[in-house]
Amino acid sequence: MKNYSKITPEGTKDYLAQESRAIRCAEKRLSTVFKSKGYEKVMTPTIEFFDVFNRESSGYNPEDLYSLTDSYGRLLVLRPDSTLPIARLVSTRFQNARLPLRLYYNQNVFVRQKNLTGRNDEATQSGIELMGAYGLRADLEVITTAVEAIESCTSADFKLEIGHAGFFKELCNKLNVSDETVSEIYDCVESRNFVSLNNILDKIGKSDITDCIRNLPRYFGGLEIIEKAKEIDLGDEGQKSLDYLKELYILLCKAGLEDKIVIDLSLVNRTNYYTGIIFKGYLQGSGVSVVSGGRYDSLGAEFGRDMPSTGFGIETGALATVMLNRNELDNEKLPEIIVFGEKDYITDALAYSKELRAKGIYCENSTFETIEETKEYAKTKNISKICIIDTNGVREEIV
Repeated sequence: MKNYSKITPEGTKDYLAQESRAIRCAEKRLSTVFKSKGYEKVMTPTIEFFDVFNRESSGYNPEDLYSLTDSYGRLLVLRPDSTLPIARLVSTRFQNARLPLRLYYNQNVFVRQKNLTGRNDEATQSGIELMGAYGLRADLEVITTAVEAIESCTSADFKLEIGHAGFFKELCNKLNVSDETVSEIYDCVESRNFVSLNNILDKIGKSDITDCIRNLPRYFGGLEIIEKAKEIDLGDEGQKSLDYLKELYILLCKAGLEDKIVIDLSLVNRTNYYTGIIFKGYLQGSGVSVVSGGRYDSLGAEFGRDMPSTGFGIETGALATVMLNRNELDNEKLPEIIVFGEKDYITDALAYSKELRAKGIYCENSTFETIEETKEYAKTKNISKICIIDTNGVREEIV
């Protein structure tokens, strides 16, 4: 049997010191933005019951999930998403809480990435959930918070694409095809697989609706895109979704985000719980979307507490990589002294190191037997000072 003890599983990776530092830096800055707006941190279990995600609205196929069983034979999964567990949490633990609830998280999610998406199976995410709030004010808060959060971490060029789940839903409703075919269309549009999409639409037949779906990538731009889409007969619900998107876009422009926001009516998401505004954000220097979110007004009811909600998740690892490549990390305090104790003064050296750290001075204890070895090590760590503890007390040497 092949031994895999020296490698990591596909879809996972080790994070070295600089990468770990970048993720910590990103999480710290994101959390600062979230807390400044009244969001409180929650943590959900890494392992959840499969039932939390075993619903059509989750958008996850069972084979996409990392599953296991507990000692009672019940099916468990590593959480693939944070929104569903938080909806469960709010419905069970916050039953009497005053709405709206503002919650945020920093935690890992696990999804089998079958396609070449550029993503790992294990990913670090940070995000917010604004639960119990509806309308333009709530959507405006969440989207502007997403932009502020990204801008707190990097100056890289950032674009946010916004759409409306209701628009694409009404397009598919007009096709009068099976749920299976609708699901296939969703998958093709989300993955931008337009060859397969055209094959499906060819079988359905030519119409204004199929022509619109074929040309969805062209529904990308400013307010003119909404006016173009209004020419399609989508019924009252479709028109309402476009009117709402237009109103929100105008407000975002008034908020100073005109150069960062673009309308994209081809936006769909693998998670089917979105009911209103949806959005994705992209950073220069990253090959994947770093922000994804939207409104999900029906999800709470699936867990027993009906409430309008909206939120987003940030791919912290992807964001941290951009920050690291652009040298945008916080200056991290590093040890500036190495403390070396002669043979009979080892514990004295430990005590002196503790005194230095109490004064805010970072230091390392030497594990070497000689001063010469300690000096060589100090050079490799760019530490310029050694404190030597011996019979004469404490003396310093510059390396």
